Amino acid sequence: MTLYQHELKMNRVSFVIWLVGVLAMSAGCIFLFPLIDESMADMADAFASMGGFSAAFGMDKLPITTLEGFFGTEIGTIFALGSGMFAALLGISALSKEESSHTAEFLHTLTLGRCGIVTGKLLAILTYIALFDVIAFGVFTGSAALIGESLDMKSLVGYVCAQFIAQTELASVCLALSALSRKSSLGVGLGTALVLYVLDIIARITEQADFLRYFTPFSFSNATDVFVNKGSIETVPLCIGLAVTVCSIVAAYAVYRRRDIAA
Repeated sequence: MTLYQHELKMNRVSFVIWLVGVLAMSAGCIFLFPLIDESMADMADAFASMGGFSAAFGMDKLPITTLEGFFGTEIGTIFALGSGMFAALLGISALSKEESSHTAEFLHTLTLGRCGIVTGKLLAILTYIALFDVIAFGVFTGSAALIGESLDMKSLVGYVCAQFIAQTELASVCLALSALSRKSSLGVGLGTALVLYVLDIIARITEQADFLRYFTPFSFSNATDVFVNKGSIETVPLCIGLAVTVCSIVAAYAVYRRRDIAA
């Protein structure tokens, strides 16, 4: 528990910065919606018929003249990418930072054991991801209410839950990579999130690359898809994502237990 509390304390500044940055942009877009609603009405059909570009951002599924459509195509993209990068950064720095900052020797004198160390850090990561999504849910609903609009609660809850699962998958994959690394490679974490996001874009643009959606958590957590399906999440990509999460966590434990940790 001491390590868990320490990890929460060490990451609280990063958490606040990412939370404020991502949610400020998201809320700002919601507040802009009434101002651009009328102008978007003339462009809605054009946006919906732009082929691959429309498919990439879901403009062919939901009209951007509604708040749900605008949320799915614009705000959902901002939140998914921002929160995904934050989760990846938490995971990639969790274990490797101890060696890069030369605190591993002290950490391993504690009675936690290596499995206890991974558990404490993993719980801290999950706590911050959950807090991020719960606060985001409040910001989304509150911002919509302030402009006199509302979002379908079932769809919004489904979207936030999908985001939590996707962020956990990203964090878990990066945690496994962190167990392998001796240096805290923040670039690897950010790169992992960005590459997986691009894979989702490619899968949506090109039918021949549709199989790529099974390799990225951004597929089943896409805001447009969740809102179109009224909160339901596509089963096969979701199950694959859960399997990847479990395998990554198991790999992190297995690798870290057997590694030669440098002081």
